[in-house]
Amino acid sequence: MPDRPGAERSTTAELFNGAVAASAICAAFELGLLTELEANGAIDPAGFAARAGLDHLALDAVILGLRHAGAVVEDGERGLVPGPAFGEIWRDKGYFLWLIGGYGSMLSGAAQVCRADGWPSRTNARDGGAIARAGKDYGAQFVDSMFHKLVSAVPHRTAADLGCGSARRLIELAGRAPEARFVGVEVDAAAWSAGREAVREAGLEDRIELVHSDLTALPDGAFPDVELVFSFFLAHDLLPRERFVKVLAALRRAFPGAQNLLLSDTYRSQQAADPHCPIFTLGFEYTHGLMRQQLPTFAQWVETFELSEEWKLLATHDLEIAYSTVFHLVPRDDARDALTPPQDETGDRSE
Repeated sequence: MPDRPGAERSTTAELFNGAVAASAICAAFELGLLTELEANGAIDPAGFAARAGLDHLALDAVILGLRHAGAVVEDGERGLVPGPAFGEIWRDKGYFLWLIGGYGSMLSGAAQVCRADGWPSRTNARDGGAIARAGKDYGAQFVDSMFHKLVSAVPHRTAADLGCGSARRLIELAGRAPEARFVGVEVDAAAWSAGREAVREAGLEDRIELVHSDLTALPDGAFPDVELVFSFFLAHDLLPRERFVKVLAALRRAFPGAQNLLLSDTYRSQQAADPHCPIFTLGFEYTHGLMRQQLPTFAQWVETFELSEEWKLLATHDLEIAYSTVFHLVPRDDARDALTPPQDETGDRSE
């Protein structure tokens, strides 16, 4: 019997409708609707459509998805106002952009991607621009506070960001430390160009150098003055383990003066199949599985660092993103005590 108003919702209806609502949340974020609603507390859909050059019927469809998710409700006098779920959706909007905007083509083409010759794929590739925009949003909420805390605790006059993207973090650091200098390494040409423009607009060209290069191809001794190196959510792209250990060695040669290496990443949870797993976990493990990446557990990351002859793991610092941490490494000859490896070989850790 078809579902009817007031009837108990079926599991498949929740799954299907949730997928539609996720698309609506992603679209509303990209269109600026969520931002305007957060800033003003109410929004007139017709006026918003006119200002943004949107088709009103298409916008109504997005709003329908938002209403279903509880993000908005209609107010006769004020138009649309935040609904009961708006606060949570506003907080997590970057995750929806990451999944739907960044991996939408891969998700819709998952059957083709699964074929032996289905990856890499141009047709079903991920959207790096959407992923970068999403990371900027959820990074500001769930990563930056820990990042700045760690950076401020590590003495440095010159620091390097591997995979610097738009150079946002470097520009922020330059504002916090007027005497410091910075290097950004970025392989994506569009992101590198955008970063250079952002640095120029900030008037920081004399303090921030952006290098267009694959971080695995940096020449030995390229940056002898860099004392702090960091990279966020990039380490898993340097797997498998044998390759990663070689990259660690190459980084030591490229940055011979570095005294601290901060690597942030999300590790395999072994909880993704649980219906109550937190947001992002299932999406991260699903998409990277489609890309043929066998993500390490926390314990497996620790084991990998133990194989490095150049670096040792000093400490870990959990982020507010589920199953994500910052691995703090120092040179092997550093006198500081290293982290005692965990005994739990399953890699299970709390959020």
